[in-house]
Amino acid sequence: MIVFTGLTAAYYSHLTFDALDAVLVLIGGVLLHASVNAFNNYFDYRSGIDQKTLKTPFSGGVDLIVKGSMKPSAALTVAATCLLGAGVIGVYFLSRFWWPLLPIMIFGAIAIVFYTPVFSKLPALSEILAGIGFGFMGLGTYVTQTGVIDAPGISILVPVSILVGLLLFLNEFPDSDVDRGAGRKHLVILLGKKRAAWVYVGGLVATYLSILVSIAVRAAPVETLLSLLTIPIACRASITTLRNYDKTLELIPALGMNVMVILATIALLGVGFLVGAVV
Repeated sequence: MIVFTGLTAAYYSHLTFDALDAVLVLIGGVLLHASVNAFNNYFDYRSGIDQKTLKTPFSGGVDLIVKGSMKPSAALTVAATCLLGAGVIGVYFLSRFWWPLLPIMIFGAIAIVFYTPVFSKLPALSEILAGIGFGFMGLGTYVTQTGVIDAPGISILVPVSILVGLLLFLNEFPDSDVDRGAGRKHLVILLGKKRAAWVYVGGLVATYLSILVSIAVRAAPVETLLSLLTIPIACRASITTLRNYDKTLELIPALGMNVMVILATIALLGVGFLVGAVV
């Protein structure tokens, strides 16, 4: 969805689309996502978190290492191999768009490798890094088609960063006690669940406001108002979170609605750019 939105924004703003580059970016994005998940599973297993965490249907990661279906060394190999594959694609794009892409790729590589063992233990950094990392995926996709960073590209970066940050943020509520024991210091731990619930609501509001601002300054077409169709689901997720922030089972519906809001909002944002380009 993020790559799709980056591609449609590029087409809207510059009327450009390179099919080969689009396919390469998509492959690179899949490899990067697989790499960060594999690194996360490896380091979570090493820290003991995976053995203690009460899994919900929306928990991140898989239990392959814990169940003995995969050796830790194999998970680390998968993570490094996927990162290397994405790096090869990255070198191709750097040869054409050196300056706009270089800082994005450096940030991504550092965040992927050090996210779980280092950054997740620094105060209030994990959600921000995760969100910006995926926001940069959208912006990077945009750059591979246009060669520039401009207002339409930023109009993808901001809402995607907030939304993906909120995905991780809400999923941290059920895991906060185990995470605290492992030395993590994410926002849910620092703020407490009650205040963190209001931060979640504020993040959703900020997402929709950022889209409206992009339209107001003409960085995005009015058709991206389609992304506001997820507001009713966001409201339900917010109410459920505010009422059940400290009750894992009762919070599960909010976790599901949160996933729906994030995926649908990003997808509708991309559709809005595409419609704006062809209308």
